[in-house]
Amino acid sequence: MQQDYGAYNAMDRAVWRFMLLQVRARLLDTAAPIYRTGLAATGISADKIPDIREMNDHLTRFGWGAVCVDGFIPPRAFQEFQANGLLPIAADVRSREHLVYTPAPDIFHEAAGHAPILPEPTFAAYLRRIGDLGRKAFTLPEEAALDAAIHELSEKKEDPSLPPEEVARAEAALAAIAAALPEASEAARLSRLYWWTAEYGLVGSPEDYKLYGAGLLSSLGESHSCHAPEVRKIPLDEACTSVSYDITRPQPQLFVAASFQTLHDVLDRVAGTLAVNVGGATALTRALRSRELATVTFSSGAAAMGVLSAVGPRPEAPVWLELSGPTAFARDGRIGGPSELARGDGALIVVGPLADGRDPSTLDDRGLEGSGDGSDRLTLRFASGATVEGQPQRRSRGSDGRLVALELREARLSVPGRAPDTRARFVFLAAGAVTGAHAGAIDPRYHPETAFSDVRIPKHRAFPEAEQQMLGLYEEAERAHSGGAAAMAAEFPHVHAALSQQAPREWLLRWNLLESLLRVGAAPELARTLRRELEQLEVDFAHRQPIASGLRVLAGAAPTALS
Repeated sequence: MQQDYGAYNAMDRAVWRFMLLQVRARLLDTAAPIYRTGLAATGISADKIPDIREMNDHLTRFGWGAVCVDGFIPPRAFQEFQANGLLPIAADVRSREHLVYTPAPDIFHEAAGHAPILPEPTFAAYLRRIGDLGRKAFTLPEEAALDAAIHELSEKKEDPSLPPEEVARAEAALAAIAAALPEASEAARLSRLYWWTAEYGLVGSPEDYKLYGAGLLSSLGESHSCHAPEVRKIPLDEACTSVSYDITRPQPQLFVAASFQTLHDVLDRVAGTLAVNVGGATALTRALRSRELATVTFSSGAAAMGVLSAVGPRPEAPVWLELSGPTAFARDGRIGGPSELARGDGALIVVGPLADGRDPSTLDDRGLEGSGDGSDRLTLRFASGATVEGQPQRRSRGSDGRLVALELREARLSVPGRAPDTRARFVFLAAGAVTGAHAGAIDPRYHPETAFSDVRIPKHRAFPEAEQQMLGLYEEAERAHSGGAAAMAAEFPHVHAALSQQAPREWLLRWNLLESLLRVGAAPELARTLRRELEQLEVDFAHRQPIASGLRVLAGAAPTALS
């Protein structure tokens, strides 16, 4: 997406400033040491909402970049971004109603949460590694409904206009889907590891720790409440992949890594359980179960991309594989010459050695001539008992001369566990034995080119009349602020009078007025009035709004001005 920087309004800027000043003051002593320098190093300041293009320029110094996205994106896409050293940033700013905690992605979470830790090289390398594994991990079909339900609930919780019963229905739907899941896929287990580290991780010891997870660093609520004794602190190990999470609620436990190197140690052990590393029957079984795009790899160096729909006679002793949907063959990880032969809709692949024990990729041109009976037909016999027969046509070889694929006309196929098959055209992949499988395409060129989106974020927002009036007051205060102390002293009393008449419970604008006055030492009497009103609103809101913490930040910055 394109960030529409001009679409941010004065209310958005007030939210950003309040959030960053509060979180930064709270985290300077409780976050990992890299946080203090990481904010400035990645271009994050309270004075402006980040420009994602400028953030990209800052991050390039650390081998990373930044891209603008629209809220939630598919997990596989998010992981692939990070595997390639790109930080996806949702460009929307959270609403005033969700300052303490927002269930939906926003620019504060991504920019002020994730980015400041990226200059730490061991952590940044971990993000790339878990992203690379995440894009290759298999999901389960049932998890698509779970992701959709989570997305719907977070969006509804972010919309203050919805009645509570609407949110309750979404919560009930999510709970029902989660309860019906048969087991956690390997992608879900990796997602949990990511959540308990990159999003909600602590580093140190359970008794003496620092915060580094973006969910903690970007949350006014949880950056404070996470220290409560009732939030259990557990040493991080691979057991965290069995602990599910709810993105719409505060977390009841957190995991503590002894150091950032510990993240790699745990990831190593989790990686050893994934299909991409286990290979064999486990990989084929998970690919079958997932019913998603997969890459199957073979001993010859060839690979096949498509949805694995059948394995015969069984995954433990595969003789043939059937792929459905758009398919493609590759060699050494790249679609090249074979793609001209093998791009199509579905494919049957005969695997294993030839009857004489040779790998089919070792066949030379003489071995691909006719059968010697006077016809021009070729018969390939396999140790499994399978036979492939047909008239040899085009062939493709790799740079090392090994056979990759062979086109046969008027082909006849006889493989164990399938009825004999006759095809006018058959592309034989010189596969050899199955070595493994992973989710996704081994070569991005499997996917067709797509145009960049012309959607701009934040999107156009329509405000009701009362909110429009409030926005007008924010804009008036912002203009006065830019004019300096004299303009503030002259204009802020008018803004305050309008607040007293139209919005007696509007606390954020009052706080921003007070913060501006204290910074320049103007209108001390109005400053004292604003402080008294904010203290009363803290009581009126039953401490559900971060007013008291905001006043503490101002007191720390200018104690005499508040006395």
